[in-house]
Amino acid sequence: EEVRAAMEHVFGSAIVCDNAKAANQICDATKTRTVTLQGDVYDPSGTISGGSQNNLGSTLAELSKLADSKKKLDADNKRFEEVTALYSSLKSKATKYEKLSGALEFAEAELEGIQKHLSQTSYGVLEEKFNTMSKELEEAKDEFEEMKKEQGDKWVLYNELKDKEVELTQQREDRLGA
Repeated sequence: EEVRAAMEHVFGSAIVCDNAKAANQICDATKTRTVTLQGDVYDPSGTISGGSQNNLGSTLAELSKLADSKKKLDADNKRFEEVTALYSSLKSKATKYEKLSGALEFAEAELEGIQKHLSQTSYGVLEEKFNTMSKELEEAKDEFEEMKKEQGDKWVLYNELKDKEVELTQQREDRLGA
């Protein structure tokens, strides 16, 4: 009763409600001014005013989150632009590589065809004969060197046997003469 006069002065013909949903529904249904325990005032004309101090902290937290998210978004956008530029650069290089690779394949096929054609001409036949004869000549040189070495070994053996024969003949004559 002590504060009744003060409450009627502050709230007048307002109805006090536990939460915002109830205050909104009662205001719409009865066209009476309603107030929540948190201090939000719902007016039948459609305006809402007041509110609790707790919302200020959550609003600042949300603004801080928003600022952090914006920074992250800016960093991500910058990285995306870098990656996109690198991708474009690599894509142009890949296209250039594919062109050069195709040109190389074409040139190799053309060279193979020219070599095949060249091998069937008289020049190609002569070149093949020359290569065969060169190989045979190298083999003959190698065989000649082996024979030369073998001949040297045989002469050494021959001279050893000749010396042995002279020695044995001398020993036989010495035995017969004694």
